[in-house]
Amino acid sequence: MYHSLLPIEQHLAAERFLLALPDLVATTPLCRRFKPASLFINIAPMTLSNQPHSFIADKFNLSARAARRWDNVIRQLLAQYEPDLYQAILNLDQTKPTEVFQQAKAFKSWLTRLLQTSVMPCDYCHSLNTIRIGHRLNFRCKTCRRTFNPLKKYQLNKLSHHERWLPFIDLLLQGETYKTIQQQLDINANTAAKWQRYFFTLMEEQGFTLLVNYCRAKRRQRYRQTWLDINANSPNIKAK
Repeated sequence: MYHSLLPIEQHLAAERFLLALPDLVATTPLCRRFKPASLFINIAPMTLSNQPHSFIADKFNLSARAARRWDNVIRQLLAQYEPDLYQAILNLDQTKPTEVFQQAKAFKSWLTRLLQTSVMPCDYCHSLNTIRIGHRLNFRCKTCRRTFNPLKKYQLNKLSHHERWLPFIDLLLQGETYKTIQQQLDINANTAAKWQRYFFTLMEEQGFTLLVNYCRAKRRQRYRQTWLDINANSPNIKAK
C-alpha cells in the first residue's frame, strides 16, 4: 500500500521503521498503555500511506477517536526515529505518483466510454441490435424488445446527475471536503458521501486500489489542513 504512495527514496526508511517498530513499541512507555500492542504493527502501514482515521477505524473495528490515538502514537515514533519519512508522509498531498495518475486516467476513460456509448449488447439476448433511449443511459433491444441499463451491473444506476460524475472524480483526486464538493457540483454532502462510497467500491472492484488509497490520503490531508486553518484563524483558540 505505502510503497506506491511514498517517494522511492523513502522506501528503505519505511521498511526500516516497520522492522524496528516491535522493539520501539516494547520499549516506549506511551505504547504500553495501548492493548493489544500488536495493533501498532497492523496500523503502521496505513499510517505510512496517510490513511484517514475513519478507514483505520473500519478496518480494525475501532472508534474514530481510538484510531486517531493509535495513529498519532505511530506518528510520534516516526517523527522521532524517521523524521524524513515522517515529513514525506505529511507531503503526500503534494505528490501524485505515476501509477496513481495512470489508474486515475484509466478509470476516467472507462467511465467516459460507458457514459458516451451508443451501442451496448443486450443484457438479456446479447444482441447488438440495440438503441439508446432517454438521458439515463437506457437501451432498448430491437431483437427481444426489452429495455436495460448497463449502469445497473455497476450499481451506478442508483446515482443521479451522471454529467457530474467525472468532475466528482477529479475532486476526489484533489482530496476536497464534502462541503467544497457541495459548493462546486451543487449536490448535498450526503450525496457526495454516497457517491464516494460507490465510486471507491467500483474502483477497488476494477483493481484500482492504489487510486482509492491515494484519494483517502488526500482527503485526510485536506481535512487536517482545514482544521489547522480554522484553529489559526480562531481568536478564541488563539486566546487560549
